[in-house]
Amino acid sequence: MISDLRFALRQLRKSPVFTFAAVLTLGLAIGVNSAMFAIVHRVLLRPTVERDAASLVNVFSSRKGEKAGYRQFSHTEYATLKENKEVFAEVAALNFSLAGVGREIDSQRRSFVTVVTENYFSIFGADFAQGRAFSAAECQPNANVPVAVLSDGYAKRLGGAAGLLGTNIRINGEAYTVVGIAPPSFTGGHALLTPDVWLPLGVASRLAGFLADSTARDLANPRNFALNVVGRLSSGLTVASAASRLPALDQRLATVNPAENGGPRSLEIQAPSRFNISTTPNDGEPTALLGTAFLGLSGVVLIIAGLNLANMLLARGAARRREIALRMAVGAQRGRIVRQLVTEGFVLALLGGAVGVVLAYWANSVLLASLSRGFQSMSFSLSLDFKPDLPLLAVTFGFCLLATLIFSVGPALRLSKPDLVNDLKQQAGDGQTGGSGWGKLFTLRNSLVMAQIALSLALVFCAALFVRGGGAAAAVDPGFKPAGVAIAEVDFSMSRLSNEEALPRLLQLRDRAAALPGVESVVLDTGVPYNNNINTRSVAPASEPLELNDPKQKPRIAGGIDHRITSGYFRTMGIPLVAGRDFTAAETERPARPSLAIVDEELAKRLFPKGDALGQRVRPVDALPDGTRPEMEIIGIVRTTRYETLESTARPHLYVPFAQSPDTTAFLHVKLANASPEITAAFLATLRKQLFTVDPNLPLPGLATLTDIMDRNIGLWIVRVGAALFAAFGAVALLIAAIGVYGVHSYAVARRTREIGIRMSLGARPNDVLKLILGHGARQTAVAMGFGLLLALGLGQVLSSMLYQVSPRDPIALASAVAALGGSALLACFIPAKRATRVDPSVALRNE
Repeated sequence: MISDLRFALRQLRKSPVFTFAAVLTLGLAIGVNSAMFAIVHRVLLRPTVERDAASLVNVFSSRKGEKAGYRQFSHTEYATLKENKEVFAEVAALNFSLAGVGREIDSQRRSFVTVVTENYFSIFGADFAQGRAFSAAECQPNANVPVAVLSDGYAKRLGGAAGLLGTNIRINGEAYTVVGIAPPSFTGGHALLTPDVWLPLGVASRLAGFLADSTARDLANPRNFALNVVGRLSSGLTVASAASRLPALDQRLATVNPAENGGPRSLEIQAPSRFNISTTPNDGEPTALLGTAFLGLSGVVLIIAGLNLANMLLARGAARRREIALRMAVGAQRGRIVRQLVTEGFVLALLGGAVGVVLAYWANSVLLASLSRGFQSMSFSLSLDFKPDLPLLAVTFGFCLLATLIFSVGPALRLSKPDLVNDLKQQAGDGQTGGSGWGKLFTLRNSLVMAQIALSLALVFCAALFVRGGGAAAAVDPGFKPAGVAIAEVDFSMSRLSNEEALPRLLQLRDRAAALPGVESVVLDTGVPYNNNINTRSVAPASEPLELNDPKQKPRIAGGIDHRITSGYFRTMGIPLVAGRDFTAAETERPARPSLAIVDEELAKRLFPKGDALGQRVRPVDALPDGTRPEMEIIGIVRTTRYETLESTARPHLYVPFAQSPDTTAFLHVKLANASPEITAAFLATLRKQLFTVDPNLPLPGLATLTDIMDRNIGLWIVRVGAALFAAFGAVALLIAAIGVYGVHSYAVARRTREIGIRMSLGARPNDVLKLILGHGARQTAVAMGFGLLLALGLGQVLSSMLYQVSPRDPIALASAVAALGGSALLACFIPAKRATRVDPSVALRNE
């Protein structure tokens, strides 16, 4: 074997151009596959729990009957579950809260923090190398011990874990002591995201965002249902076998607080989701579809590269027929020849694999940087790491073996069966001439080329579909004008102010921002488009009862995005008023009765389909904290706007005066007279300085232009990344296919040099030779693309659920793919054909 390797290396050194082309082709293909495997392995396959993942379950409480639904657990219920050892060996509680996190007040950014019990880290199998987890005393309800555990990623962003233990970070403006740094791989069970900070359950009452109802933050209150529960099953139990023991536990929980259960309840358990943090069971995750799609498409690229190299080896082997025939004539066994040729292919695959690992690491580093930018609009931190590891290297080696089987074994077997008499007589370059008719179109090498073209067309078509989807997402009309608008997020819940106390301060900030030069208008809103901080509210016509006696009838209830705004909001955002009027300044700045509302066209259509919404009265479906459902008169109707990229249809919107329902969190929308992106971006520093002159300790977790917020939207990012990945697949496949077509036709022209010389000596013109060679390539391309079209349409249908506003049979995408692939293939045919017209008949005939 060592001698075979040495001989293979000498042979490859003798053909540097062939070796470079082969290694580069394989490097691209193996790199794509290694990169995709790294993503799929890290996101979809790698365990998110370090210890005994099969016994870990999420626990849910459901109510049966007509008013079925899920709710979280009270601390009393959690304690009852923790005491039971028949089902759960261990139980932990947790919840999520929005908070301002940073080393200093002016560096706070809005983040999700996870509030947990003392056994949370141990139940997930996290071992602390730096610091410690929380104690039981720190996690008792209302203990209020300000300590924190930082994620490894957040610790690195602060400059590294060294020196952080024992220091303070600020959460909602208050100092918390860092007592531990979580292990690098710990995410709390999520495949993509991790919170920046974990806090003990005992500080829940200090987090204004922990519960919507600020009057019920006491976890010791048995009516406070605020905890998610995760458990580890007792030894020997599975999810299926544990289900039979849950009814007995249901009865124990029913005695804890029977008056608050609202009817019979039952426990449900489910394996933890890799992506879902909801309080209800998930309906399944598209992991199999996504993993199969990405690995399948990258595998197609590897097959295309293998077919290409098989053709290259056949062409190279044809030039070595005399050598192989001579070696067999002097006694070499066929198995020895095959082993030597396969060894050469394996060396090529290893070299391509080494290049592929480098390309995979580089590509995934670029993707990781893009992911980090994409998640800037989220309140989580990204927990991915695509560094080459043992599984990646092992799979890359597997790809090398697979590539060897694809492109070297077949040619080796074919070349090891020579015709000794003919091959020993031939000189290098001799062989059968290629034909120009349809009958000789399906030779082995031509068939391999056509397979490459067909597969490449399918990939280029898929790439075109996703690129079209990305263009459709970017071109969606949001219904408002984002240019020249700066957004400042202010959250006085970080300063522990009430809604009423925050209102005058927010109005003061609005007025100070409006005094800046170049500012056209400033308004307040409790939401911002294309952001994850969105409030919703369901309303119904006040004339209808919420519960109808006739079971066949349903009340007209419509949910919409809830806005609390100040006057001038629609003018500032460029949202047209369709009917009625806007709120006045007095209506939005001072509480008044009667309550007023403005709805968009979509909400008006759903609530009042006869078109008579103006002047009607609506009321909220869910009661306010004081238990009331105040009626609101609709005084205006505005155009519907879009708040998310991936919405199939724009959601309804409900607007009410800010003072009518004040909030501690609001977004200043500052409209500049000059809408230039450069001026708007430069204005942010001026706006920050002006706002901090009002309050040096102002909780300002976000400051950006509206166009940047929209551009960083996670939905738009997903569409763009999908388009980029598939475009990369398509580009690599197109390049490899073009190289393959060019290589085969160059070889065919070289093999037909004497034939072409004879034709030209007998009177054939250069154009006749060009038509002869190019016609063969055109027929080959046409047949291949016919098969490729069928494959492309089928693949588009498989991926239809992943497309955004694009038909899986989109004619523009199909035409673009056909033009790109067909043009490249014909160009690859034309270059050798043009070279054939320059053959000198005297030189060609001298070789006879």
